[in-house]
Amino acid sequence: MALFTIAELNALLRTLVTGITIVGNDFAAANPDDCAYTRINGGRPPNEWSSVSRPSVQIVIRAKKSPDAEAKAYAFFNALHNRQEFAVGTTRVIRSEAEQSAPFYLGTDESARTLYSVNFTFTTA
Repeated sequence: MALFTIAELNALLRTLVTGITIVGNDFAAANPDDCAYTRINGGRPPNEWSSVSRPSVQIVIRAKKSPDAEAKAYAFFNALHNRQEFAVGTTRVIRSEAEQSAPFYLGTDESARTLYSVNFTFTTA
């Protein structure tokens, strides 16, 4: 069973959270200050007896102004935590659950941009 791709995940996220550039896997030098990247992490092992899988998704947000980064992190958090019955590409997601109670502050990067991370486990079928 094929899982969703980064491109499909980003397409969904662009409909849920606006006003920020979303890219895959890492920031690039050409990306704007206010930007987010997504990664699909390994997550939990697939179910041995069914098609259920539980991939983990990370979204790292950066912004020149700390309040902007935090606000966008909460926008992603609120858009995906406890979201049920939606599609990422052709993959059916039964539920998305945050892996922490609030966005995680990562500090600043080499250009003094504030970084936050939000992480989710998707249950797919």
